[in-house]
Amino acid sequence: MQSLRFSATRRIQAPPAVVWDILADYRHGHPLIIPQRAFSDFVVEAGGYGEGTIIRFTFKAAGTTRQAHQRVSTPEPGRVLVERDIVGTGQTSFTLTAQDQGRGTQVDIVTEVPSHAGLVGVIERGMVKLVAPTMHKLYLEELDNLEHLAQTWVSKTSHQHDAVH
Repeated sequence: MQSLRFSATRRIQAPPAVVWDILADYRHGHPLIIPQRAFSDFVVEAGGYGEGTIIRFTFKAAGTTRQAHQRVSTPEPGRVLVERDIVGTGQTSFTLTAQDQGRGTQVDIVTEVPSHAGLVGVIERGMVKLVAPTMHKLYLEELDNLEHLAQTWVSKTSHQHDAVH
Protein backbone atom coordinates (compact mmCIF):
# COMPACT_ATOMS: atom_id res chain seq x y z
CA MET A 1 0.00 0.00 0.00
CA GLN A 2 1.28 3.44 -0.88
CA SER A 3 1.23 6.29 1.60
CA LEU A 4 0.87 10.04 1.36
CA ARG A 5 3.94 11.73 2.79
CA PHE A 6 4.55 15.26 4.11
CA SER A 7 7.81 16.42 5.67
CA ALA A 8 10.17 19.20 6.70
CA THR A 9 13.67 19.32 8.16
CA ARG A 10 15.51 22.01 10.07
CA ARG A 11 18.60 22.44 12.17
CA ILE A 12 17.77 23.76 15.64
CA GLN A 13 20.40 25.67 17.64
CA ALA A 14 19.93 23.65 20.81
CA PRO A 15 21.12 20.33 22.23
CA PRO A 16 19.02 17.23 21.43
CA ALA A 17 18.03 16.82 25.11
CA VAL A 18 16.42 20.28 25.14
CA VAL A 19 14.61 19.66 21.83
CA TRP A 20 13.44 16.24 23.06
CA ASP A 21 12.09 17.70 26.32
CA ILE A 22 10.00 20.22 24.39
CA LEU A 23 8.65 17.68 21.88
CA ALA A 24 7.89 15.01 24.50
CA ASP A 25 6.19 17.40 26.94
CA TYR A 26 2.58 17.45 25.72
CA ARG A 27 1.36 19.59 28.61
CA HIS A 28 3.84 22.50 28.57
CA GLY A 29 6.25 22.18 25.62
CA HIS A 30 4.72 20.66 22.50
CA PRO A 31 1.50 22.74 22.56
CA LEU A 32 3.62 25.91 22.36
CA ILE A 33 5.24 24.95 19.06
CA ILE A 34 2.23 23.85 17.02
CA PRO A 35 0.90 26.51 14.62
CA GLN A 36 -2.30 27.82 16.22
CA ARG A 37 -3.87 28.61 12.84
CA ALA A 38 -3.92 24.89 11.99
CA PHE A 39 -4.17 23.13 15.36
CA SER A 40 -6.91 23.77 17.92
CA ASP A 41 -8.77 22.07 20.77
CA PHE A 42 -5.53 20.38 21.90
CA VAL A 43 -6.22 18.07 24.85
CA VAL A 44 -3.99 15.60 26.70
CA GLU A 45 -6.23 12.66 27.65
CA ALA A 46 -3.58 10.48 29.32
CA GLY A 47 0.04 10.77 30.33
CA GLY A 48 1.59 14.01 29.25
CA TYR A 49 5.25 13.23 28.68
CA GLY A 50 6.47 10.90 25.96
CA GLU A 51 5.55 7.20 25.74
CA GLY A 52 1.88 6.41 26.30
CA THR A 53 0.60 9.98 26.09
CA ILE A 54 -2.78 10.21 24.35
CA ILE A 55 -3.74 13.48 22.66
CA ARG A 56 -6.75 14.80 20.78
CA PHE A 57 -6.90 17.90 18.57
CA THR A 58 -8.54 19.50 15.56
CA PHE A 59 -6.41 20.05 12.47
CA LYS A 60 -7.38 22.53 9.74
CA ALA A 61 -5.37 22.93 6.53
CA ALA A 62 -5.92 23.29 2.79
CA GLY A 63 -9.67 23.73 3.23
CA THR A 64 -10.24 20.57 5.29
CA THR A 65 -10.83 19.93 8.98
CA ARG A 66 -9.86 16.68 10.64
CA GLN A 67 -10.27 15.40 14.20
CA ALA A 68 -7.14 13.59 15.42
CA HIS A 69 -6.84 11.12 18.28
CA GLN A 70 -3.27 9.89 18.74
CA ARG A 71 -1.05 7.78 20.98
CA VAL A 72 2.60 8.77 21.46
CA SER A 73 5.39 6.23 21.34
CA THR A 74 9.13 6.64 21.68
CA PRO A 75 10.74 3.79 19.70
CA GLU A 76 14.14 5.43 20.31
CA PRO A 77 13.83 7.58 23.46
CA GLY A 78 15.66 10.86 23.09
CA ARG A 79 15.81 10.44 19.30
CA VAL A 80 12.49 9.29 17.73
CA LEU A 81 9.01 10.27 18.90
CA VAL A 82 5.92 9.03 17.01
CA GLU A 83 2.33 10.26 17.15
CA ARG A 84 0.18 7.46 15.69
CA ASP A 85 -3.53 7.76 15.01
CA ILE A 86 -5.37 5.46 17.41
CA VAL A 87 -7.62 4.29 14.57
CA GLY A 88 -4.51 3.46 12.54
CA THR A 89 -4.87 5.98 9.74
CA GLY A 90 -1.42 7.53 9.88
CA GLN A 91 1.45 8.81 11.93
CA THR A 92 3.79 11.74 12.40
CA SER A 93 7.36 11.13 13.51
CA PHE A 94 9.92 13.53 14.93
CA THR A 95 13.50 12.33 14.47
CA LEU A 96 16.38 14.12 16.20
CA THR A 97 19.98 13.90 15.03
CA ALA A 98 22.72 15.53 17.09
CA GLN A 99 25.01 17.97 15.24
CA ASP A 100 28.06 20.06 16.17
CA GLN A 101 29.15 17.74 19.01
CA GLY A 102 25.67 17.89 20.52
CA ARG A 103 25.26 21.68 20.45
CA GLY A 104 22.70 21.54 17.63
CA THR A 105 19.94 19.20 16.50
CA GLN A 106 18.57 18.32 13.09
CA VAL A 107 14.82 17.75 13.43
CA ASP A 108 12.90 15.82 10.77
CA ILE A 109 9.10 15.87 10.86
CA VAL A 110 7.45 13.26 8.64
CA THR A 111 3.75 12.49 8.35
CA GLU A 112 2.65 9.38 6.52
CA VAL A 113 -0.97 8.51 5.83
CA PRO A 114 -2.00 5.32 4.01
CA SER A 115 -3.43 5.93 0.56
CA HIS A 116 -6.51 4.04 -0.62
CA ALA A 117 -6.44 1.67 -3.56
CA GLY A 118 -8.12 2.30 -6.89
CA LEU A 119 -9.60 5.57 -8.08
CA VAL A 120 -9.81 7.07 -4.58
CA GLY A 121 -6.07 6.49 -4.15
CA VAL A 122 -5.30 8.10 -7.49
CA ILE A 123 -7.32 11.17 -6.47
CA GLU A 124 -5.63 11.29 -3.03
CA ARG A 125 -2.16 11.07 -4.55
CA GLY A 126 -3.08 13.86 -6.96
CA MET A 127 -4.30 16.01 -4.08
CA VAL A 128 -0.96 15.60 -2.30
CA LYS A 129 0.59 17.97 -4.84
CA LEU A 130 -1.88 20.62 -3.73
CA VAL A 131 -1.68 19.94 0.02
CA ALA A 132 2.09 19.31 0.31
CA PRO A 133 3.13 23.00 0.10
CA THR A 134 0.67 23.92 2.88
CA MET A 135 1.88 21.07 5.09
CA HIS A 136 5.50 21.99 4.43
CA LYS A 137 4.83 25.61 5.48
CA LEU A 138 3.05 24.46 8.65
CA TYR A 139 5.94 22.17 9.58
CA LEU A 140 8.48 24.92 8.92
CA GLU A 141 6.45 27.22 11.19
CA GLU A 142 6.40 24.48 13.84
CA LEU A 143 10.18 24.10 13.52
CA ASP A 144 10.60 27.89 13.80
CA ASN A 145 8.50 27.82 16.98
CA LEU A 146 10.59 24.92 18.28
CA GLU A 147 13.79 26.87 17.55
CA HIS A 148 12.48 29.91 19.43
CA LEU A 149 11.32 27.91 22.44
CA ALA A 150 14.55 25.88 22.53
CA GLN A 151 16.63 29.06 22.47
CA THR A 152 14.61 30.47 25.36
CA TRP A 153 14.98 27.21 27.25
CA VAL A 154 18.73 27.09 26.60
CA SER A 155 19.23 30.68 27.71
CA LYS A 156 17.19 30.09 30.91
CA THR A 157 19.15 26.94 31.63
CA SER A 158 22.49 28.64 30.95
CA HIS A 159 21.54 31.64 33.07
CA GLN A 160 20.46 29.41 35.96
CA HIS A 161 23.68 27.42 35.61
CA ASP A 162 25.78 30.61 35.66
CA ALA A 163 23.93 31.86 38.73
CA VAL A 164 24.71 28.65 40.63
CA HIS A 165 28.46 28.84 39.89
